[in-house]
Order: sequence, then C-alpha cells, then structure tokens
Amino acid sequence: MRHKLATLAFTACIWAAACGAAAAGAASPGIAGAVDLPGAEPVPVRWVCNDGRCLWQPHSRVRVPVYAQSWGPPTRPNCSYIRRVGPQGQAHWQQVCR
Repeated sequence: MRHKLATLAFTACIWAAACGAAAAGAASPGIAGAVDLPGAEPVPVRWVCNDGRCLWQPHSRVRVPVYAQSWGPPTRPNCSYIRRVGPQGQAHWQQVCR
C-alpha cells in the first residue's frame, strides 16, 4: 500500500510539473521561441499598432496598446488586426488572415 501511494504521489508530481510548464508557456504569449533547441533564446514578440492596423512583430520595443494587451498570438501566419467601422459608426477590431 505504501509503495502504491509513493508511486501515485511521484506520478502526480511529474504530471503537475509538466502541466505547469505547459500552462506557463500558454500564459505568456509575448514570448515565442524554440523550447526544445539547446542554446535557443526566446524572442520577445508583441502587437505593434498604428493607423488602424496591428501586426505581430518580433524584436519590437514599443508599448502594446491597452486594447491589444488581451490579444494572444495570431491563429495563423500572416494574420493581423484591422480596425473596422460598422454601419452605425461603432469601431471594432477584427482579425484578418491573408
């Protein structure tokens, strides 16, 4: 019985550590890089916005606007956010992929 409890505790610890590492990577979308490659440094990337368009760019040192801080990385390459104005004059941001 003691051996089963020790094995269960060890397995839970390994599982929690693996899930914690995966959750930590998903919680910080502003850092992109190869985790498995030895010696690879993470590259800071963020949304760079101007003139109604926001692009996901690496190595940028500009501040992320407040409205774009909750956005995660783009769903596919070549995606950006574009500011659209609706028929009643309300503005919203829409992700567009090309």
